Amino acid sequence: MSEPALGSLFPQDIAQAWLTDFSRSLSTGDCQTATSAFLKDGWLRDILIFTWNNRSLFGTSKIMKYLEENLKRDIVSDFRLNDEPHLAPYNNQSLPAAVSSGFTFRTPIAFGQGFVNLSQDESGNWKALTVLMMMKDLIGHEESGPEEGVYEGHTRAWVDVNEERRKAVEENPHVIILGGGQTGLNVAARFHQMKIPSIVLEREDRIGDHWRKRYPTLSLHTPKNHHSMLYKSYPATWPIFTPRDKLASWLEQYADSQDLVIWTRSTILPTPEYDHTSKKWTVVVSRNGEHLTFHPTHIVIACGTLGHPRIPSIIDMQTFEGRIIHSAKYNGGNVFSGKQVVVVGAGNTAADICQDLVHCGAEVTMVQRSSTCVVPRPVSTANLDRMWPQEIPTDVSDLKFASLPLPLIYKLATSRAAQIAEITQSMQDGLKKAGMQVNLGPGGAGNFILVFNRFGGYWLDVGAADLIISGKIKIKQGVEPERLTKYSMVFNDGSSVQADAIIFATGYHYIRDTMKDTFGEETIELTAPVWGLDEEGEIQGSYRPSGHPGLWFAAGDFFSSRFSSKQLALEIKAIELGFMSL
Repeated sequence: MSEPALGSLFPQDIAQAWLTDFSRSLSTGDCQTATSAFLKDGWLRDILIFTWNNRSLFGTSKIMKYLEENLKRDIVSDFRLNDEPHLAPYNNQSLPAAVSSGFTFRTPIAFGQGFVNLSQDESGNWKALTVLMMMKDLIGHEESGPEEGVYEGHTRAWVDVNEERRKAVEENPHVIILGGGQTGLNVAARFHQMKIPSIVLEREDRIGDHWRKRYPTLSLHTPKNHHSMLYKSYPATWPIFTPRDKLASWLEQYADSQDLVIWTRSTILPTPEYDHTSKKWTVVVSRNGEHLTFHPTHIVIACGTLGHPRIPSIIDMQTFEGRIIHSAKYNGGNVFSGKQVVVVGAGNTAADICQDLVHCGAEVTMVQRSSTCVVPRPVSTANLDRMWPQEIPTDVSDLKFASLPLPLIYKLATSRAAQIAEITQSMQDGLKKAGMQVNLGPGGAGNFILVFNRFGGYWLDVGAADLIISGKIKIKQGVEPERLTKYSMVFNDGSSVQADAIIFATGYHYIRDTMKDTFGEETIELTAPVWGLDEEGEIQGSYRPSGHPGLWFAAGDFFSSRFSSKQLALEIKAIELGFMSL
């Protein structure tokens, strides 16, 4: 059935007319006409097309200035609407009066892909609310895709071919990826397809162990289509919210299925040295206690967005006679049955641990030091299901999500603040009555922007709120732990609570500070901040030049590594080919 008409036109006609005018102006270097294709409050998001970086320009004046500085005649050409499923022009019900479409184009060195969201201006003209233009592949260096699976005319076995390839990479890796979690594996899988020889170094005994060692009841709070791995969706029968151990096993078999070169029980020893003349590192790797020296061109830090566990300094901590652990070491509540447990912190992990402790028969007090954004998981899930619906391939949803700059998504989310407040009012009122200080995030938009600004300050509720409202989890709010006695925690207001055990769900150190232990302060201080939004609304310091040549950070959630690993691979490949320099 045809799409319903918008006025007298169909989405195909609207998108084609806009793209024809926009492409003509870009191809001829006409910055003014190109800028006129945007709404006054429109966005241009550029990933490796006009500069070797990722940029977001808001408003026609900034777009105009950016194009004047970077647009050259014939730098982009051969624009075509994308006719692939879910990317051909369509009426977009998620945006006000919008027509959306994918498109393709070329540069002298690359194939490009884009996505546009169009709305009507006050005169009824169709203009771009957002335009994403990104590099898809360097010409002649495209992702390799699936092999035939038959080698040298059926004369060589796969096991021999694979062993030969692994040996070549192990002898001379172009890249060392530090960390074998989901981020490191997504990056490594992308590099493998881009023919960038890389080794993943994982400190644990097995891939997935960093998940296996977390609390047993943990399951991801996002639906599976959001947290799938690159090139490999979950089976239709997979749980919507993936449990800890299933995810750990999935990562382990993912590494095998993607033919990744991984060394477990391995890490980089302090302190790698970079030679600015040869543009190579000298790195000593400890593998099962053996020390091996390598000279990679690049190192990717994919150890997570956060660093080492953080435990605050408290007076007389050594006098406490109970057990003290960080939440990273929490392995379940059975050992705390019948005990009085104080959990310091009020984020996702703290809420899950408190819930588990109550279930295991502990008497639990949560120490909430400042206000927390608490959102029922169904509210968050509904938002993510809109952006990553199960019926659409994840890579298509990733592209559509990336076409909307984060500040715009935040603005759209605030428009639903009243609706979120109404849905959550009963829970919020109950938590406040129980003594908590709660909020619905900046602008009442929920936890969305907190993920990208702070990577914390919220929890997606799966039952802890009801336990707090019923009094099964007690709340100590607005105070800081000051000192410990043998059997209690004393706060800065003079009050105290009895405790047999203390669990600090107090977050983690900054990843850059943690990496100083390995790379040295001088090297890390040359790098840009990691995570959080820059002045243009782009994620800082990840998958883009760090400030130190040959050193990259890969941070964020599953989407970040799925989508942005392509940018990182293209940057490394472009440096290798001489197109990009640092």
